[in-house]
Amino acid sequence: MFSSKIKRFGRGLMSCGLVFCSAIFAASPARAAFHVWNLQELYSDSTGTLQFVELFTNSNTQTNFTVPRQIAVSNVGGTLTNTFTMPTSTLAATLNKTLLFGTAGLAAAGGPTPDYIIPNNFLFTGGGSINFFGANDGTYTALPTDGTQSRAWPFTGSTTGTNPVASINNAVNSPTNFAGQTGTVGVPEPSSVILVSLALGTFYSFSRRRNTQRAAGPI
Repeated sequence: MFSSKIKRFGRGLMSCGLVFCSAIFAASPARAAFHVWNLQELYSDSTGTLQFVELFTNSNTQTNFTVPRQIAVSNVGGTLTNTFTMPTSTLAATLNKTLLFGTAGLAAAGGPTPDYIIPNNFLFTGGGSINFFGANDGTYTALPTDGTQSRAWPFTGSTTGTNPVASINNAVNSPTNFAGQTGTVGVPEPSSVILVSLALGTFYSFSRRRNTQRAAGPI
């Protein structure tokens, strides 16, 4: 009788233990379902009105943004910091996906529509540091600002991150959003219409000056 009570008590403890462990393991993925996003590309033109930050993940479960996540960028010396807080959301499957944070004018300049809009001059073009919710935040040197080149960021390939210093690895920019749309941002050049208008205006002013001189006669 006493022995059977002990056995029932032991089975009860075991059941409670299994329930407790199951709850812990069930909660773990939600806590870890955002931390293997990696910085992949940074871009800015010389004015700071065209900028983007591109993240990449090779994990299919980086979907949990149900609490606010932030990207913080500081200048060299850390005296100024710009912070962007993502709206809460839950993403679809993320295997080999990118997230694109870009300024409002990015799509009109040749890039895809950003997944999130960041303010102009969010990145410090003279260099600084970038910290975010993923794996490979760290410092970076001065960004190329010729309107064509972007900074490629070292991929850690791990879930812990090592805060690496970005190597100088510049290439033609190639922003890609979550939907897989890609493009190349180009700084707009003066259009031919504007150039023709300026030329006609100059010619008109010159002709008018000559006609005025003729009407006045010799001095």
